[in-house]
Amino acid sequence: MKVIILSVSKYKEKDCIFNAISKDGFISFQAKGAQDPKGKFIWLNNPLTIADVEFMEDGRYKHSLLKNAMPVAFALNNDYTLEYLAAVNALIEISNNVLQDEEKHLAFNDLLAAIKALKNGKDCYMVVLIYLSRLLKFSGVEFEVDHCVFCGGTTSIATFSFENGGFVCTNCMRDGIVRDLAKSQMKLIRYIFKSPDYSCLKIENYSLEDKKLILKKLKEFVDNTIGVNLRTFDLLLK
Repeated sequence: MKVIILSVSKYKEKDCIFNAISKDGFISFQAKGAQDPKGKFIWLNNPLTIADVEFMEDGRYKHSLLKNAMPVAFALNNDYTLEYLAAVNALIEISNNVLQDEEKHLAFNDLLAAIKALKNGKDCYMVVLIYLSRLLKFSGVEFEVDHCVFCGGTTSIATFSFENGGFVCTNCMRDGIVRDLAKSQMKLIRYIFKSPDYSCLKIENYSLEDKKLILKKLKEFVDNTIGVNLRTFDLLLK
């Protein structure tokens, strides 16, 4: 079974409990001796490690007991920038907090693709933005990015309202809706929510300032709406 490690907790003297996702579900499992630097499972102690795992059939344990594991890929290597590390930590935090445990497996293919995109040198900010937009959809949050959320019009789009769920045209502007986004920033919002993959095409149309602003807006939305403070985003917003 292929899994992606989401979190690691020390258990007893030398064991670890791992939370992970496969394409079929969320799973917690125990690995004997995983704290031992000389143990055969020590390499699992890094979130976003991708591994093929096999479990023992033993009903005496609260968690599934790891029998064998083989590494497939690692999100981190010995040659990464602080920006890359911040993006990896952002993916970890998003994966652990935006969805409920029973929903987390829905992100499996996207998380695989996001990790691959980062390792292939894709823009860290774009990967994080697209991944967060995908998980918000899985959680039931849908933004209207094709037309005005109020009247359905496609012309004279004035702004994007996170509170009201999408684009707002000039005719539908009302008290409380702030017009604080540049045209390129509104296009970026549409791009990340419509992007079919992590190829990050034509990202030269969006400045670092654009990406940071939308990242900040989404962080505030997640905090206010879902009640999750994505602290690792602060590293990307510096």
